[in-house]
Amino acid sequence: MKFMLIRLAMAGVWLITACKWGDLKNWKNYYPSMLFFGMGDLIYCCVFHNHLLWEFQTDLLVPSLNELFVILFIFFPSTLLFLSNYPKRASHKIIYISFWIAAYMVIEIITLFMGVIKHYNGWTLWWSLLHNSIQFPILRLHHKNPILAWTVSFIFLGIIMYIFNMPFLIRK
Repeated sequence: MKFMLIRLAMAGVWLITACKWGDLKNWKNYYPSMLFFGMGDLIYCCVFHNHLLWEFQTDLLVPSLNELFVILFIFFPSTLLFLSNYPKRASHKIIYISFWIAAYMVIEIITLFMGVIKHYNGWTLWWSLLHNSIQFPILRLHHKNPILAWTVSFIFLGIIMYIFNMPFLIRK
């Protein structure tokens, strides 16, 4: 029950924060990118299901429902918050994205220490840093140019599959 309580607390913080500082009136503008973020996680789960790189631990919900919980109550509100407060000035954009990367890294370090997330098969915090450094700019890119964001994402997926020895084809 420990993992679920931690997850509920995290979800509560994200939901409250998104309600307070997110652009809820215009949530439909951000909805495609929220789905994009969620689909990215689902694609990861499908592609790496037999060779996980990380996993959100669960002690109540079955893993697939646990993953959906994370998508709906953590990833969706954080995407709304990220995109709806995105700065207009170029100099502020780098600081803003860096803040989000740092925030996600701090959360991962804490949850890793608490056992809420586990890394496998060579995945480390350095890989998470790279992932987050690509994830947030791609989220913004998706908000502006979905086709290009999907293209970049699939290229990144292919590179990660190659690096972590995930087969592309059935080996006979």
